[in-house]
Amino acid sequence: MYNMKTGQLIRDLRKEKGMTQKELADKLHITDRAVSKWERGLCAPEISLLEPLAEALGCSVLDLMAGERTAKAADSQEEARTRDVLHYSIQQVRRRVRLTRRWWLLATAAVVLVLLLGGIALWRSGVLFVVARSTSPDGSEEVTVYSKDLVSGGFGLADATSLIVRHDNGVKLLITYGDHAFQGLWWAPDSAKYVLALDYDGRTYLALAWLEYSSEHNLPAQLASAMAQNSDLNQYGWTETDGQPDIDFQFLQWGLDSQSMLIYYAFTGEDGQRHDGYFWYNCVDGGIQAVLELSDR
Repeated sequence: MYNMKTGQLIRDLRKEKGMTQKELADKLHITDRAVSKWERGLCAPEISLLEPLAEALGCSVLDLMAGERTAKAADSQEEARTRDVLHYSIQQVRRRVRLTRRWWLLATAAVVLVLLLGGIALWRSGVLFVVARSTSPDGSEEVTVYSKDLVSGGFGLADATSLIVRHDNGVKLLITYGDHAFQGLWWAPDSAKYVLALDYDGRTYLALAWLEYSSEHNLPAQLASAMAQNSDLNQYGWTETDGQPDIDFQFLQWGLDSQSMLIYYAFTGEDGQRHDGYFWYNCVDGGIQAVLELSDR
């Protein structure tokens, strides 16, 4: 097909029919810009449009392909063969389009499946929810902190703080604190224990973990009990909520002996005055030493 000759023929036949480019375009369900490009020889009509275009212009498909009028007597059989070839070509094009479309659908489905399986694997592994990693001073223990609820075989949807403690001998410990947010973790110098700080409903919860015994203690409860036995602190008294002392604690650091820890405390006394300060607490014997009160008001 010769674009210039075919374009000239389309323009001549269209004018013979008294049609505008838009009217011809409407018959073929295309834009008049496409007709304009044909007539200027910028491109040729698609194969699927040759037959309806020939009918609209009152010519044969052979005329369009040759770019000129052919003899009527000689072209009837040739026209039929040409139409057969066109129909076959159109079918092949449509078949290739269907195959290509099917291939892209399969490829897209495969990619989506891989991404879905990869996402599920990442979710179950917990790598998406790692908040912190901490290794003991001697390198024998490692704690990984996650922000999701740790359930059997993976991680659930609920927000929580979950810990996986791995020992160098291969033993693994799993712990979950529901509705708690991670604040910090501090190892004792002897690597045998750590203090975990969590936020629960706007207050700090401290957990003292003894890895040697695979046990955990409610550190605020122990600290409040020790304060009740200390004459420097129990003289003020403090309020309670649901039987629990209204005392705020913050862990600051471990002592070199791996038993003592520096604690900040704050509470409102029974007289309505606020008291806060620091003391050293021994987690082995439960004693309090070196109380430093910052305020008495």
